[in-house]
Amino acid sequence: MKIFSLFLILLSTTIFSCTPLLHLNKIQSDRRIKKTEAQNFTGLKAVTQWWYYDCVFEDGSVLVFLFTPYQWWSTEEKKSINKSLFYFSYMNSLGEVISSRKVFDVAEIQYDVNSIKASSFEIIKDHEKNSRNYLINFFLDSLKGTLKITSSEKGFSPFPRGSMSSTIASIFKHKSKGVAIRYAAHIPGGSAQFNIEFKDSVIELKGCAYHEQGWFTGTPDQMGSGWTWFHFVSKNINIFGTAGQFLYLEKKDVFQIGGLTKKCSLNETTYLKEKNNLLIGGKLTFNSKKLSFSLTPTGKPPTPLIFMPSFDTNQLWGTVLQETTINFMNKKTELNEGGILFLETCRMR
Repeated sequence: MKIFSLFLILLSTTIFSCTPLLHLNKIQSDRRIKKTEAQNFTGLKAVTQWWYYDCVFEDGSVLVFLFTPYQWWSTEEKKSINKSLFYFSYMNSLGEVISSRKVFDVAEIQYDVNSIKASSFEIIKDHEKNSRNYLINFFLDSLKGTLKITSSEKGFSPFPRGSMSSTIASIFKHKSKGVAIRYAAHIPGGSAQFNIEFKDSVIELKGCAYHEQGWFTGTPDQMGSGWTWFHFVSKNINIFGTAGQFLYLEKKDVFQIGGLTKKCSLNETTYLKEKNNLLIGGKLTFNSKKLSFSLTPTGKPPTPLIFMPSFDTNQLWGTVLQETTINFMNKKTELNEGGILFLETCRMR
């Protein structure tokens, strides 16, 4: 769901290779980023669009869910955009995964300025001047739940203004003529409270959360060869991005880096099956004058959270969880600790 092939176009130009854009967050207009969210809620819906959340809780459990307003994954039937998808995946502290997927008619969804509602879920935003607030309610067959997310941080986008118009894409001669894109992490890092009702019991959890929204007027097969996106969370570090393209990093809730960079690399990759080409692990490294880090899998088998075909049978899309160790260094400190890596990949088969 992360539209990164377009980022490569920007990165290949000298205008986006200067050092200050490694710190886009410092010069980025939060008002502009918030405007992209308003457009996502009440503006024209795109064929490839998503609302994505992930949470890591204090007991080691995790939650991942996403909503796409139009269908862009494979089915046995003919391709159609008259369906929507809501996908929910919860891994408890024992490593057991509970997943649920709902496909429903586009006409069922109700949008307004502050909410998105359907029979299986609702997303409600109630932002204040200095904080972003979301309330998400789930009404699934096997479970019910409520998630509250709060962040006092500004949003972040790899695009200086949170979007790239079709005109700019045409200037860079992207193969998808007339496409436009919006992409932003509206919660780069925030606090989460989660209540889940399951098997006649109620579980109450606290932890941290990430949330992003994307909007792309093309279809996923127009993104190029696919993408790989990662999000790492430990006690002191929060990192997300895509190797060779952009990176965002916080240490102890303090912003360190947020911008375009080619210096982050993904190596020693492993795949679920060679023929499927679904990435399930790898080592991430980054080095700069200010700081460096490496993310190394512990060797424990990854846990699949989401696994399904994308827009056509030539793509495979999924998200796995990998227990990972970070080695972080800057001029003042060195930090080694364990954490959780969400690794999302879409690859052409």
